[in-house]
Amino acid sequence: MKYIILLVTSLLLTEYAFARETNSIRSSYELVVVGDSESDLLRKMGRSSPRYFIHREGRRSCAVTEYIYDIDMQTYTVWVCNGKVFRIDVNNK
Repeated sequence: MKYIILLVTSLLLTEYAFARETNSIRSSYELVVVGDSESDLLRKMGRSSPRYFIHREGRRSCAVTEYIYDIDMQTYTVWVCNGKVFRIDVNNK
Protein backbone atom coordinates (compact mmCIF):
# COMPACT_ATOMS: atom_id res chain seq x y z
CA MET A 1 0.00 0.00 0.00
CA LYS A 2 2.87 2.37 0.81
CA TYR A 3 4.32 1.77 -2.64
CA ILE A 4 1.07 2.65 -4.40
CA ILE A 5 0.79 5.92 -2.49
CA LEU A 6 4.44 6.69 -3.24
CA LEU A 7 3.91 5.95 -6.94
CA VAL A 8 0.83 8.16 -7.20
CA THR A 9 2.58 11.00 -5.37
CA SER A 10 5.64 10.80 -7.58
CA LEU A 11 3.49 10.81 -10.73
CA LEU A 12 1.66 13.93 -9.57
CA LEU A 13 4.93 15.70 -8.77
CA THR A 14 6.54 14.85 -12.11
CA GLU A 15 3.55 16.32 -13.93
CA TYR A 16 4.54 19.75 -12.66
CA ALA A 17 8.25 19.26 -13.36
CA PHE A 18 7.78 19.19 -17.14
CA ALA A 19 6.79 22.01 -19.44
CA ARG A 20 3.37 22.02 -20.97
CA GLU A 21 2.55 23.13 -24.49
CA THR A 22 0.49 26.22 -25.20
CA ASN A 23 -0.68 28.02 -28.33
CA SER A 24 0.26 31.60 -27.46
CA ILE A 25 2.49 33.91 -25.47
CA ARG A 26 1.62 37.50 -24.55
CA SER A 27 4.18 40.28 -24.66
CA SER A 28 3.58 43.66 -23.03
CA TYR A 29 1.22 44.74 -25.80
CA GLU A 30 0.85 41.99 -28.37
CA LEU A 31 0.17 38.29 -28.74
CA VAL A 32 2.42 35.72 -30.42
CA VAL A 33 0.66 32.54 -31.57
CA VAL A 34 1.73 29.31 -33.22
CA GLY A 35 2.02 30.01 -36.95
CA ASP A 36 3.41 33.55 -36.61
CA SER A 37 6.59 34.37 -38.49
CA GLU A 38 9.97 34.56 -36.78
CA SER A 39 10.22 38.27 -37.61
CA ASP A 40 6.85 38.88 -35.88
CA LEU A 41 8.10 36.98 -32.82
CA LEU A 42 11.29 39.04 -32.62
CA ARG A 43 9.43 42.32 -33.20
CA LYS A 44 6.85 41.57 -30.50
CA MET A 45 8.99 39.80 -27.89
CA GLY A 46 12.51 41.09 -28.55
CA ARG A 47 15.60 39.06 -29.24
CA SER A 48 16.86 36.47 -26.77
CA SER A 49 19.89 34.23 -27.04
CA PRO A 50 18.87 31.67 -29.67
CA ARG A 51 19.84 28.01 -29.59
CA TYR A 52 19.99 25.94 -32.77
CA PHE A 53 19.35 22.22 -33.18
CA ILE A 54 17.74 19.64 -35.46
CA HIS A 55 14.23 18.50 -34.51
CA ARG A 56 13.23 15.07 -35.80
CA GLU A 57 9.67 13.84 -35.81
CA GLY A 58 9.21 10.55 -37.59
CA ARG A 59 10.72 10.91 -41.04
CA ARG A 60 10.60 14.70 -40.98
CA SER A 61 13.42 16.84 -39.66
CA CYS A 62 13.82 20.58 -39.36
CA ALA A 63 16.51 23.03 -38.29
CA VAL A 64 14.98 24.70 -35.24
CA THR A 65 15.79 28.01 -33.58
CA GLU A 66 14.80 28.08 -29.92
CA TYR A 67 14.11 31.33 -28.06
CA ILE A 68 13.55 31.50 -24.28
CA TYR A 69 11.62 34.29 -22.55
CA ASP A 70 11.04 34.79 -18.80
CA ILE A 71 7.69 36.50 -18.21
CA ASP A 72 5.79 36.79 -14.90
CA MET A 73 7.51 33.88 -13.14
CA GLN A 74 7.08 31.61 -16.16
CA THR A 75 9.61 30.48 -18.73
CA TYR A 76 8.36 30.33 -22.32
CA THR A 77 10.30 28.32 -24.88
CA VAL A 78 9.44 29.19 -28.48
CA TRP A 79 10.53 26.90 -31.34
CA VAL A 80 10.80 28.30 -34.86
CA CYS A 81 11.11 26.07 -37.94
CA ASN A 82 11.23 27.31 -41.56
CA GLY A 83 10.60 30.87 -40.38
CA LYS A 84 7.37 30.03 -38.50
CA VAL A 85 6.61 29.47 -34.80
CA PHE A 86 5.55 25.83 -34.50
CA ARG A 87 5.67 25.17 -30.76
CA ILE A 88 5.45 27.15 -27.52
CA ASP A 89 6.16 25.50 -24.15
CA VAL A 90 5.56 27.11 -20.76
CA ASN A 91 7.16 26.09 -17.49
CA ASN A 92 6.35 27.59 -14.08
CA LYS A 93 9.27 28.65 -11.92
